[in-house]
Amino acid sequence: MTKKKYNHINHFLEDESFNNWVYQKNATDINFWNAWIENNPEKKDLVKKAKDLITGISFKRNQVSQEKVSSEWNKLQTIIQEKQIKPKRKVIFLKQITAAASVLLLIITSFYFLNRNPLITHKTNFGETLKIKLLDGSDVNLNSNSSISYYKNDSRKVWLSGEAYFQVDKKETTNAKFFVLTDDLSVEVYGTTFNVNTKKEKTAVFLEEGNIWLSLKNGETKKMKPGNFLSYSSKENKVLEDKNIYNSTLKTSWKDGTLLFENLSLAKAMEKIEDAYGYAIVFTDSKSKNTLITGAVPLTNINICIKAIEKSTGVTITKKNNTLIISKK
Repeated sequence: MTKKKYNHINHFLEDESFNNWVYQKNATDINFWNAWIENNPEKKDLVKKAKDLITGISFKRNQVSQEKVSSEWNKLQTIIQEKQIKPKRKVIFLKQITAAASVLLLIITSFYFLNRNPLITHKTNFGETLKIKLLDGSDVNLNSNSSISYYKNDSRKVWLSGEAYFQVDKKETTNAKFFVLTDDLSVEVYGTTFNVNTKKEKTAVFLEEGNIWLSLKNGETKKMKPGNFLSYSSKENKVLEDKNIYNSTLKTSWKDGTLLFENLSLAKAMEKIEDAYGYAIVFTDSKSKNTLITGAVPLTNINICIKAIEKSTGVTITKKNNTLIISKK
């Protein structure tokens, strides 16, 4: 990226990292371009034009011009004038006019809304987390290998894949709701703090503060209170877990760069490492798999993470390609 001059607008349009910055998809690209723009203030106008083209602002103005609208309208008027001479086919002509007008209106409306209200997506890679401030003032911590999407003009309805920790800004004046939608359920809140995890073909919700409503895909609803943890799978069409957790950091510590385990089997603990870094996990013996682990493991570096687990459990972890092989010493 640093070797490019970026002197022409096409240099920006054809650059994948610049597109990631525009749509806030990759933390590395976001940090790079924020720094690049600050260090190249003379390129700000060019950057703005490139961003506008990518998000569709300039596209909107060019695609449905006033001349185009006037031209289509004149065609409609010509059809009306011509058909008024032949009243016997009035019904047919009216249908043609109505159809043409409907198509024109649909085209104009579609371009207007799609380009004025684009879908924004934030995405993280394995081993990467991202802090996001939504337009409504809410904060989102996005865990590794996860993504959220929302429309520019409505950031209080988000679609989640993966895991995220939400601190929703309560709207006292409008009492506006906030929605998180997954493949299994939807979360409805006004202002509260909670964690949602959609990995392993289920959705798990933990409520830290406030109150929320869950609408499950099977039609059931459930009101949650602080400390409640619920896991539901639409694939299995059932609630997998429904319990209270009194130590909230067991479910939310990842946002601060650590994983906290409390008498958890090493097999379950390594599932979280798999989610965070994308490594496949292989146990060479059942004893290692059933070893219990208690304590905090740092998530900032996979090598440090491995050393901490080895020290806590007395196992040996070998990293081979994209696999972690675990065996007793």
